Amino acid sequence: MLKALLLNTPDLIYFKDINGRFVTVSSTCAAYVDATISDIIGKTDFDFLSQQQAEELLIEDRKIMETGEEVKDKIEKRNFLSGKEIWISVTKVPWRNEDGGIIGIIGICRDVTERIENERHVLDMISIATHDIRGPLISVGSTIKLLIRGTFGIIDDSVKVTLADLSSRVQNLEKIVGEYLCKSSLMNIKMPEKEYLDLRQDIIDPILSEFFAEIEEQDIKIDNRLGAIPGNRIIIRANANWLRIVYRNLLRNAIKYAISGYIAFGFEEKEDSYQLNVFNSGPPVPGEKRERIFDMFESQSGTGLGLAISRNLILKHGGNMWYENTTDNHPNFIFTVPK
Repeated sequence: MLKALLLNTPDLIYFKDINGRFVTVSSTCAAYVDATISDIIGKTDFDFLSQQQAEELLIEDRKIMETGEEVKDKIEKRNFLSGKEIWISVTKVPWRNEDGGIIGIIGICRDVTERIENERHVLDMISIATHDIRGPLISVGSTIKLLIRGTFGIIDDSVKVTLADLSSRVQNLEKIVGEYLCKSSLMNIKMPEKEYLDLRQDIIDPILSEFFAEIEEQDIKIDNRLGAIPGNRIIIRANANWLRIVYRNLLRNAIKYAISGYIAFGFEEKEDSYQLNVFNSGPPVPGEKRERIFDMFESQSGTGLGLAISRNLILKHGGNMWYENTTDNHPNFIFTVPK
């Protein structure tokens, strides 16, 4: 049965001994490196992969054998010396003898190149669609502003009020479209271009304006003094779209829990980074949930993506994000942005 499995499975299956030598492999595994099963037996990853990849796999295999921990559905890109490049889903477990002793590694890998390419295609389509939508929105917004100024003729004040409201809504919609354009690139390794921003003027104040109605409705007070910072300008270097998403998500959460309380923004300059925070006077995150609040789909209400996306964006900036309780037991979300 094992022989039939190894000869007919579409998966890359292999058994390695404790020294990383292949004991046997599936015929599919052999085909991917342009070799026969007998050619592979007794050899190691160093015979079929680049030096760097082989060393990384050796370290991972040793860890599995030392700890007994498994690797499940880990997506990796493989570059074989034969010239073939694929994306694979990797599952590896310790190979044990009848007495339970670990004598090597059993690996089962599945070619997911088509799936990865389809996912990238979807992300590309989202990027294209949001980019194409954003252009007409900007044109509509500009036309409304011209109408308000009377460029096309005098209009009543009541109509101006309506147009101003429409203009505001279009601007918010444009920002949302920009966010989706940004989010569609989250799987990209490349960091978008950073720019110099005034933290208060370019980021915090516009975000506060977006949530003005919710803040008023929840009777929330805002402390946006950013601590004892002299002057009005606080210049940092970051990607504006990504930083707005972070603040928008943190502020949305803060408004949700700080009913009839207050929200505060903090800023502290460190040696090689800026430390920022968003605090609210609501109840603290329960202790059992604090380790998981940045995991996707962890939230019980909403999409459960806000904190996960925010932390991911900060990590891609080269910073970090974490949660702390204040001394008076209120939630405080802290993150850093490198200088």
